[in-house]
Amino acid sequence: MITGIIAEYNPFHNGHLYQINKIREKLGDDTNIIACTSGGISQRGELPILDKWQRAFLAVENGANLVLEIPAVFSCRSAQHFAFGGVSLLHQLGVVDKLAFSTEYPDINMLCKAASIDISAHKDKLQALLKQGASYAVATAQIIAELTDTDANVLKEPNTILAIEYLKALKALGSSIEAMPLKRIGTAHNDTEAVGGYASGTAIRQMVSQANNDKLSKVVPETTLRLLSQLTTNDVGSLEKLYPALQLKILHTPPEKLREIYSVNEGLEYKLTDAAFAPTLTEFINQLIGKRYQRSRINRLIHTILLDIKKELMDEADSTGVAYIRVLAFDNRGRNMIKKIKKTASIPVITKITQYINRRDFIGKNLPTPLHRQLCYDIQYNNLYQLCQNVPELNKDFTMSPIYIDRD
Repeated sequence: MITGIIAEYNPFHNGHLYQINKIREKLGDDTNIIACTSGGISQRGELPILDKWQRAFLAVENGANLVLEIPAVFSCRSAQHFAFGGVSLLHQLGVVDKLAFSTEYPDINMLCKAASIDISAHKDKLQALLKQGASYAVATAQIIAELTDTDANVLKEPNTILAIEYLKALKALGSSIEAMPLKRIGTAHNDTEAVGGYASGTAIRQMVSQANNDKLSKVVPETTLRLLSQLTTNDVGSLEKLYPALQLKILHTPPEKLREIYSVNEGLEYKLTDAAFAPTLTEFINQLIGKRYQRSRINRLIHTILLDIKKELMDEADSTGVAYIRVLAFDNRGRNMIKKIKKTASIPVITKITQYINRRDFIGKNLPTPLHRQLCYDIQYNNLYQLCQNVPELNKDFTMSPIYIDRD
């Protein structure tokens, strides 16, 4: 039995450990677990507190057998695209039996009913809600609630939104992977207080910034605590470091060219130009967020502007799907799965990116296929992460190999 998980592990905490243990409690200790995670930048456009290899290492140390990277062209986008990227990756492995995910409301019938609604058939209602300031996810939840007689508050929970998107993706791909919803325990996504040994990623990152190791020790496994307790204030990256480059990019790009960048529309190009005179990145973001533009969208937009990601690239990614299987970490059982996946997968398995792209191609953007283009942006997103650190390690993707943990 092979079960997939889609999680960012920012950082790996007791809630993640509970999920892995619950899967094996239900399916047996011999269940193999494959985790798919984001890379250099999180789904909400934020800096992960640890880099992708450290997060993958912690996942394997705490029970996952294989950790794969979701390409950034999916992972640093809306919940819909993030979910599709993760599910597409698991589907194309050709070995996964179940997809486990945690939600506050693990009623599979309710989730399937919600996932069956074709939102495209309700475009007018959707546009009206978006104009009122609702995010796409919240607007979708409200429409589904009205059509299925479900509490809209249930459907607005971040993990429920993702659960529904996972089911939609499984259906769209015609996947045989079986959905396995689990009851989420602990605190809500943005809660800042710990409850009964569990805390949100937001709360944990706050504890790290305060160097509160006593609180940390109660909500994360020992392996996570060891890594996090080594961090000082100087070790935690800051997006503010990118702001001068962002200002320069925006102020030296005509509005019609800004409009070509993914997610810049509806006059946002003019708002960006005005906001770029703000003295700090925080003020820049605060000038842009509002009813129409959520904070997570603006956070993600910072990176797409800096990397000059055009709408055409994202359209191509949506059309072709995940183009490769990027291994970040594995154990003994994971190594055996990699051997099997190489025989069953419909896309290449990558353990070293130099198999497909070198530094010269990357710099010159000699990128002939969707695989090369998606891989290039994984490297670039990770470089943005590195540029936010006090001691950047640029092009780390070219030097890092997957992390192997020997359990013998």
